[in-house]
Amino acid sequence: MDFKSFLTAKKPRRSNRLEMKKIENTVKHRHLGYFDILPLELKFHLLTYLSVDDLSILTITSKAMRNLIDGFKTTRPSGRHLLPNPFHHEILTQSEKDEYYYRFKQLGLLMKRSTCLYATKDRLKFVNDFLMRIICTNSKKCENPLNCIALICFGKFLHTVVAGWDDSECQRAFDSICLHTGALRNVSTILNSKPGLHSKMECDARLFFRRVFLDHCEFVTTRSFWLSCIFKSWPMVHQAKLLYLLYGPASQNEILWFEMCDNTSENCEESVQNLGNMANAIHCLYHYNEKWTNDNAVSVVDELTSFPDQWLSENIANLMLLCGDGIASRMLISKAINGRIPELSELMSSFCTVCVKNNFNINYVVSSLWRILEVMNQPKDRIMLLNTMMDMYQRLIMDLHLYNDPEVDPQNEIYYAVSAITELTKTLLTITFKKLLPE
Repeated sequence: MDFKSFLTAKKPRRSNRLEMKKIENTVKHRHLGYFDILPLELKFHLLTYLSVDDLSILTITSKAMRNLIDGFKTTRPSGRHLLPNPFHHEILTQSEKDEYYYRFKQLGLLMKRSTCLYATKDRLKFVNDFLMRIICTNSKKCENPLNCIALICFGKFLHTVVAGWDDSECQRAFDSICLHTGALRNVSTILNSKPGLHSKMECDARLFFRRVFLDHCEFVTTRSFWLSCIFKSWPMVHQAKLLYLLYGPASQNEILWFEMCDNTSENCEESVQNLGNMANAIHCLYHYNEKWTNDNAVSVVDELTSFPDQWLSENIANLMLLCGDGIASRMLISKAINGRIPELSELMSSFCTVCVKNNFNINYVVSSLWRILEVMNQPKDRIMLLNTMMDMYQRLIMDLHLYNDPEVDPQNEIYYAVSAITELTKTLLTITFKKLLPE
């Protein structure tokens, strides 16, 4: 038997040819071409095989494709690849965490591209809906907030979505998210209560603002903007408390509000760990936020270093050194102009001690002292400042010598105090007899 008899190719009937021609003419006028012929469920099924990157690229090909993918996201919000549900409270390796962060960043890119023609109000609805789907019920039932990665994932998503938005739109995004989560209401409760009274709420607020708005900033100007959004609706005294809430020393379960009032740092690494983030935030606002004036910087640092009680002068000196010469000089000159001589002399003595502890050049203290003396109009004030500085060291060394707490060894403190006054004296003597010394 001839095998070709089973493969007979009949010429299509005329009616079938007309039908195919009609379909082709119809397809030409459809936005998605032949893909539009498929049933909607089949289209959605095919989209499940695409990566998030592919979907985000498809959204910018045409309005019809964007609408199709919008419908797919709405009806399949928790698909295999569209919205990964992180194991919030499991201990993940760094590579697993990085994978989650990358996927949520790509989801942000998908959201950004698919809603690029929407009004800001409508786009923020999608953002808030996304937040509510991954957050642990506004942290009320979160088992382990410190290790929960839900807010970090949302922060990656948010920063990708708002990249390129102008400041007014970003401000609306901040207000909308804070209103939706009740974050500002919690902050108001914290600021109007005694430090440590709402320890869990304090830690939750710290994690929320840092993980959603601050920790993912790639540029200093971006970080300055989000900090100003957090601070601008509060008076200076509350801004200082907020700054400590966000970046002050903390344990796993509470903010260490009195750490700077009771203890000093043993070395440079510890001082950077305790004060580095606060100093960076102040430096960021001072240099990159036009609305933050010199008076704002001085006022916030002044309020910060007296909250919840007066900081130890060595900690104040450490903070000012980390903030940079511009802020430190303005703080010292402000105290000199306002006649706060005893406070200024104690602070300058602490500057010497900090420079010795951290192996900084003592010339910085001398140059700062020179600038302070120049702004003092009365000679008696200049003499009083110099005499009080030396008296301060005398009292410090005598107090340490008589210190008899068996749990604390004062020998290191005595060594640093004696070394500080020695180095300062050497530098001053060198300047005084410069003409008689060899080049």
